[in-house]
Amino acid sequence: MPWPTALPPVLPTAAAVGYAALAAFLAPLTWPAMLATLPPLAVGGWAALRSPVPAARRPIGRRRVLPWLLVVVAGTAWEVVALVRSPRADYPTISSIISPLAGTQWWFRFAGYLLWFAAGVWLVRQVGREAA
Repeated sequence: MPWPTALPPVLPTAAAVGYAALAAFLAPLTWPAMLATLPPLAVGGWAALRSPVPAARRPIGRRRVLPWLLVVVAGTAWEVVALVRSPRADYPTISSIISPLAGTQWWFRFAGYLLWFAAGVWLVRQVGREAA
């Protein structure tokens, strides 16, 4: 019996939810937690690169770059300003806001993994659209 060309959507979704649940139980900022990010990255990279049709080379113009540049500049500015201000309680960085939840709450890490997976699926689909 030949392999199916496409998996039913429920299988990858169930696998992602299960993996997120397992990975969320790992203690944050440890080697096991950091290594737990490698398999999803490998699967996402494989999915993005397996397209036989090369991606169309659209010119990179201001309309494609400017929104991302603004997001990066605004986020970086917020982090730098928050870093040099004191006390941190008055001007918290994003990481200091998230750290108490990520360090102690399993559900928060689980939601973070699911959001990360959803963003990866969206990016891989964007690559597939450009290739078609």
